[in-house]
Amino acid sequence: MPNIYLRVPQYVAAFYRHRDQNNKLSVWQPVAFEEFSFENTVLLNGMVDDSNKKVLTVLCYSEQSWKNILVGKLPRGGKTVFMRDKDKWPTPREIVTLEGRTLKQNEELFDYLCIALPREMAVGGKVIKTPRTTSLDGQTAQRLSNMLRNEFYQAYYEWVTQLKNQFDRQHITISKAECMERFFAQYEIPITPGSRQQESLRMSIKRLSWRVEKVNKHRREQCGEYYDYLTTDNTKFNNGNFIGEQT
Repeated sequence: MPNIYLRVPQYVAAFYRHRDQNNKLSVWQPVAFEEFSFENTVLLNGMVDDSNKKVLTVLCYSEQSWKNILVGKLPRGGKTVFMRDKDKWPTPREIVTLEGRTLKQNEELFDYLCIALPREMAVGGKVIKTPRTTSLDGQTAQRLSNMLRNEFYQAYYEWVTQLKNQFDRQHITISKAECMERFFAQYEIPITPGSRQQESLRMSIKRLSWRVEKVNKHRREQCGEYYDYLTTDNTKFNNGNFIGEQT
């Protein structure tokens, strides 16, 4: 099964590689989505053959284009631009050099995530075996990248909420900064404490938390005590029964 290489923030790539703590992935191993997942549906609807494209998008590379990059060739192939060790993961500077452009600010904070493609794709009304020159169109690549980023934020929020609840039950106070550092350590996310990248990530998570709390507040107002029954850990229970129920 061929792979693609999707451009995402480094913290998203690290999260997906270490999401399954019992089966951590190296940079070379592909992330595989379930057949009926939203991510797989996006892949199916946006798969294109790079060999038929005049311009390749820098947001996503096919397996063949990535192999060309590994040996120092242009993504489309041709003569070697510079010699490099094909067994080493390419740096952002090497990639933009092969793309024929200069490295922009903050571009070193991105990585390419290896993702497994579906085995088959539809072309001209026919179903064919997915070729190794398959990539994603620009719009789909951006959409999938945004989906993975949003999933990261959601996973972070749920993980931190669970951690804080655990500490609250023990009457221990834990700061948001410490929660973030523990999360980064758990998923081996390469972010320097106090860096601009960490501050940007903190603000993004803060905006997500605000939206989630707003939704929860609305649900609480609409559902009243039943919402607490569903979400609160034993604070409104009496011998296993919700207060107000007939025992």
